[in-house]
Amino acid sequence: MVSAWTLFKTFLVLGCTSFGGPTAHLVFFHRTFVEQYQWLNAEEYSQLVALAQLLPGPTSSQVGLAIGYLQRGYRGAFLAWLGFTLPSILLMLCFAIFSQRLTPFLNSTLFHSIQLVVFTIVLLAFWQMCRSFCQSTRQILFMLFSASLCLLSPWSFTLFFIIIFAAFLGLIFPFQTVDQSKKQHASSQISQNHITAHRQKTALGWAAMFFTILLGLPLWNLYFPTTSTVFFSQFFNASSSVFGGGHILLPLLHQDFVTTGIIPTDQFHLGYAFAQLVPGPLFSFSSYLALFLPLPWSPWVNVLFISIATFLSSFLLIFATLPYWSWLLAQEKIRHAVFAIHAAIVGLLLSLLLKMAQQDVQHGYDLIFILLTLMLIQSRLNLWLSIPCSLLLYQLLQYLAF
Repeated sequence: MVSAWTLFKTFLVLGCTSFGGPTAHLVFFHRTFVEQYQWLNAEEYSQLVALAQLLPGPTSSQVGLAIGYLQRGYRGAFLAWLGFTLPSILLMLCFAIFSQRLTPFLNSTLFHSIQLVVFTIVLLAFWQMCRSFCQSTRQILFMLFSASLCLLSPWSFTLFFIIIFAAFLGLIFPFQTVDQSKKQHASSQISQNHITAHRQKTALGWAAMFFTILLGLPLWNLYFPTTSTVFFSQFFNASSSVFGGGHILLPLLHQDFVTTGIIPTDQFHLGYAFAQLVPGPLFSFSSYLALFLPLPWSPWVNVLFISIATFLSSFLLIFATLPYWSWLLAQEKIRHAVFAIHAAIVGLLLSLLLKMAQQDVQHGYDLIFILLTLMLIQSRLNLWLSIPCSLLLYQLLQYLAF
């Protein structure tokens, strides 16, 4: 068993150096915990990843929580999360303060180019997720259905309804391709000796706490609403509805805070562009939004409050499911439901993409800029260089167009 300081320090280093999103994070984790320190073997690590992919929330953060929990129990899970997430939270807080002071000096052209960069990032995320999660005809059709329903329905609860309906549909109809099913089945047969040693008696309590907050807090807010409980519920429910990566958080938060006019569109898109530049989980984007919410406390307390609301579901889900991970991975019905939810989530991202295209793509040279930005982001150029270069490129394109 590693010391608490070693655990925290290891995750802190990862939190400062893990760029590239959840897929890259999992590669860094494997290199660190399997190859370098050998805290887990490759089979145990692959099972943790498989479990995290079954759960809503940030996959890489949940794998980190599970590793910390296996090493030092509940304290280890907290230290792993704190080390991996703290750098990105602090950076996003600094970006939020910076953007508040910078906004009055930014012209409309620069904001428009930032919106197009965000559109390009979402477009790339949609394409990658579509290739991964919509491989069968049934998945593609349900993806299009969820996108259409989201576009036609203006209500915020539509997103939650789509996810619940997808899970129900997945329990009835198989949504996996043959290759996906074989891959999931193989991962559920791996050795589990490192994980089953943990106690199971408190798991049901953590699960009950998760569903109490998920379902009970919105009901509470119907009769006794306060600003803090409403915002807590929105961030908790959004993070509890995200399957497939942090980019899915965007349409959920956009629906709750931009469509309702709580946060300006320009500030929201600027923060999302900043979130691409920081290491660690993309869910730290919520700490940026915390400074723009009408909460009654200081900025630091606001960020702490929203960060807890965003990541609490990951703690509860890991504590509730890790003792039963082998059983969960073996349930074919659960895997079908998750694959249906994946298809629905890609549809939500498609609906946001279409809305953004309608609002942000205004000129012919905008399409040229999107194509060139896509090439820059896909290149080996660091995001700290590719995104600023794309913003300068838009200024050049606009100059040439006029």
